[in-house]
Amino acid sequence: MSRERSLSLGGMLAAINVILLFVSATMPTSRLFLLVLSSFSASIMVIEANANVATVFYIATSLLAFILIPNKLMASYYACFFGFYGIVKSYIERLSLNRFLEYALKLIVFNLSLSIIYIVFKIVFAANIFIGSYSTVAVFALLQISFVIYDYAYTVFVSFYLKKVKRH
Repeated sequence: MSRERSLSLGGMLAAINVILLFVSATMPTSRLFLLVLSSFSASIMVIEANANVATVFYIATSLLAFILIPNKLMASYYACFFGFYGIVKSYIERLSLNRFLEYALKLIVFNLSLSIIYIVFKIVFAANIFIGSYSTVAVFALLQISFVIYDYAYTVFVSFYLKKVKRH
């Protein structure tokens, strides 16, 4: 893909991402769904351009999220995990490891991201992001299951994009 096409695609996807993140920050429901949708754009950039362009795209959209999104928690979720997961996923899957090792690496990345989010909001902002009387361990375990489902949905999206959209 030419530089001009990748730049224009990145600009359009960045605008869509900022809109999705803004809506996720202002709506009381569907926040996680909109964060997941915004994460798919990184994989589109990896497919259409390359991982380096996708990394620049991730940095730009993360900065825009922190500048423009009123709810910094949503911007943090995007910057600490959803924004770069497509890039990391592409690198891990290119290693051609067995499926168990791939999932182990992906879970390590997820847990590091989750830990960073938890520590930053617990220490820096003195905020408890786990609401209710649930124990942190139970929430953490449920998030592991949710991540595996998210990764599967991400794989389905990438397959759909490659088969139906990319070739046109």
